[in-house]
Amino acid sequence: MVTQRDGNDLNLLTSSIQTTGGALVATTLYTVSGLIYAFVTSPSVTGRYFFAVLTIALVLRPIRGITQTLHKIGTEPGESVEAYLGVAVLFGIAYLSVLGVVGFTIGGYLAQITVFDRTLLRILGVFAATTALVMTVESLVSAVGYPSAVTWINSVKSSLELGVLLVLTQSIATVTELMAVMIGVRLTVFGLVAVGLRVIPTLPDRHELSRAWGYAKWSIPDQILDRVSYNMPVYVLGIVSTPLAVGIYEAADRFGDFGATIAWQLSNPLLTKVSGDDAAGVAVGRYIDTVVTGGSGVSFVVFGYLLSTRELIAALAFPSAPVQFSTTVIIVGGINIFRGFWTLSSHVLEGLGHPGLSFRTKLYGLVVSVPLTAVLGVRFGALAGAVGYVVMNLVVGGYVIYYSRQVLDSTLIDTTVGLHFLAALVAESAVVYTTVWGVLQVGGGPVIAAVAGIVAACIGFGVPLWVVSAPARAVFRRTYELSVDRLPH
Repeated sequence: MVTQRDGNDLNLLTSSIQTTGGALVATTLYTVSGLIYAFVTSPSVTGRYFFAVLTIALVLRPIRGITQTLHKIGTEPGESVEAYLGVAVLFGIAYLSVLGVVGFTIGGYLAQITVFDRTLLRILGVFAATTALVMTVESLVSAVGYPSAVTWINSVKSSLELGVLLVLTQSIATVTELMAVMIGVRLTVFGLVAVGLRVIPTLPDRHELSRAWGYAKWSIPDQILDRVSYNMPVYVLGIVSTPLAVGIYEAADRFGDFGATIAWQLSNPLLTKVSGDDAAGVAVGRYIDTVVTGGSGVSFVVFGYLLSTRELIAALAFPSAPVQFSTTVIIVGGINIFRGFWTLSSHVLEGLGHPGLSFRTKLYGLVVSVPLTAVLGVRFGALAGAVGYVVMNLVVGGYVIYYSRQVLDSTLIDTTVGLHFLAALVAESAVVYTTVWGVLQVGGGPVIAAVAGIVAACIGFGVPLWVVSAPARAVFRRTYELSVDRLPH
């Protein structure tokens, strides 16, 4: 029988470093995927694909809420992973069955009033089933003690997806064909992982059903709002604007959101650690301020890079709308420093058993930002999405800080670490600007300059941070030890 915390990710620093490694690969592939989709098909097909996939992700958030329950409670001492996996599987089958009946009943009507024709609706059903599989397997991997492995599994999946697309460049021209590739790769990768884990779901008893419902009644609506808040501009622009506006915003968001996506990936081991420690009576206050602030560090690196290269990237990524793209990417990149922070803080609240607080923060943010984005989106397109995204993050983040003080008597901000990041950001921006300018002056070309800027960003941020920050030096040393397998046995 698999019990909680059987895995190797019990040390939060070690787990976070391992997660970051996989997240850097997965998020890099996620960032460039929008460009590859547009290259293989077209910007309009890519925008339609984004809208369809993100809509499915939203519809399936109740399943994410249940799998989050598996992740949270399965981590606790004395709880059965198999039983909570049984809850997730039973709920997923029932929910997908209801969706299937609804889709079959009103499919004709949906085909008339939306961008989804009947063929696309059918393959969306299969895509939804594979998405449920992905959600369940990811949470199971974390529940048995390997949260950092999730990012590496997704790295393999993303690599295969993009590799197949590039091989089939001349054969893929529609949203349906693009989606078929994703379905095949997902089934292969996550199906093999599910079999390899060898965890068999069992029927839950009354205690397990009661505990699952106690958490899921807030986790489910929280996960719905989490998806809405994350992709709110895409949903709103998809209704009030054009597929091109969706494509520009989503591609810019994938660049600007790189650091916040790393922070979101780091929330996986953080929730695992906080949940397990809190249930075992171990105090969490001694480490979470530094971890939450430090976990948002990559967002600073990304923003420093974008400050000096946004116009260069815009000319490469969206030459048809460079001003909109460059403006959108810098706005999104800036506010995502704050998003990375509140994402980690919100998962601390979840790990302590307060998903209802996380739900409220996102609700308040959406009440303010959705009408604003809708009004501005008709005229300003992708820029309106960026403005609405900023407003939403300011509202959500403000309430996360407020609730954190209530629950933990802390804002979860380590001011010393934050000041170290700001100092490194200033130095990085200067180094990146000088490097890009120098490469262009010697005729290196924009692609070489953009790549050189990435290397300069890592050095320009990392070296000053090493100099001024003792905690950063500890993290760098541990990363080195892990990379050369020198950890004591």
